[in-house]
Amino acid sequence: MVTLKDIADAAGVTTATVSRALNDGPGVKPATRDKIMAIARQLNYFSGSPAKRVSGTKPNSIGIIWSYAYGLFFNHVCLELQRQAALRGYYSLVSFAPPDEALLHMNEHGIDKVFFWCGPGWKPSLEFLQEKQRFHGEMLVVGGGSIEGAHRLSIDRVGAIKKAIHHLAELGHKRIAFVGASSEKLVGYTLGLLENRLEYDPEFFVQPLNGSMPEQQIAKLLVHNDKPQRPTAVIVDSHGYLFPFLQTIRKLKLSVPEHFSLVAYELIPELEKLLEVPITAVGPRYERLAERSLDLLLSGAGGQPEGHWQDLMLETELIVRESTASPQE
Repeated sequence: MVTLKDIADAAGVTTATVSRALNDGPGVKPATRDKIMAIARQLNYFSGSPAKRVSGTKPNSIGIIWSYAYGLFFNHVCLELQRQAALRGYYSLVSFAPPDEALLHMNEHGIDKVFFWCGPGWKPSLEFLQEKQRFHGEMLVVGGGSIEGAHRLSIDRVGAIKKAIHHLAELGHKRIAFVGASSEKLVGYTLGLLENRLEYDPEFFVQPLNGSMPEQQIAKLLVHNDKPQRPTAVIVDSHGYLFPFLQTIRKLKLSVPEHFSLVAYELIPELEKLLEVPITAVGPRYERLAERSLDLLLSGAGGQPEGHWQDLMLETELIVRESTASPQE
């Protein structure tokens, strides 16, 4: 079957340009459009998805756009989305391409229900906005970003870290360190300390650089601390940072919770097996995230009128395990 890429290669343009030309979209010069149309006719190309060409109906499917597909959390959410969608009679098409290319593919396959994971601060490109203009259906943005004309399901990451701080404070911890990026989770850490009347120490914030764990800073914080008191608990803001952090504390011959209590952000099953003791974790349940996402995409946003875009926040949970205990002063 002839694809957009075949036509793009023959015309010496991008697939996005081909898509706009074939669908009478903006931003294509007349000469370029004529050239693309001629090549499409020569190659016997017919636009639209196979399902549309055969039956004239839309496929019973959802699209999943996850351009930054890495990590265990992605794996669990993506598989759960596909599992729950299948139970509702839908099959899933997953794209790991850049968002504009992924949405172009969704448009070409006639998919009109799209789950799009994009982090906070993501800005759509011109190509994405053009494809979004062509898209006529339900789109759900998850993960922190937002797009006009789409539903949004955000995650209460600030509240999650505040829950972790509150749990540690109830156990008697007064010196809590944070390992992670300067993000909304760090905001939750700062607010959590304030709400529990705990002192903020800038040296208790450890920020990995380019994904690598600053081992000397961890050693200084937890072992060679010149201060009379070291942190008695540590919060790590993702399992991506947790893996190198655990490698570092093993090198330092530190044990959890004997030397310090540990809480990790991310509710994934693997956190029960990474240490000799299961790790206390906080975050959204991936099963609930998949369920809530499909509810928004497949049930007309809860019966809301057309054009009414939902902006909801997914709650987080704290699962207490053996990695947290009262401090051993």
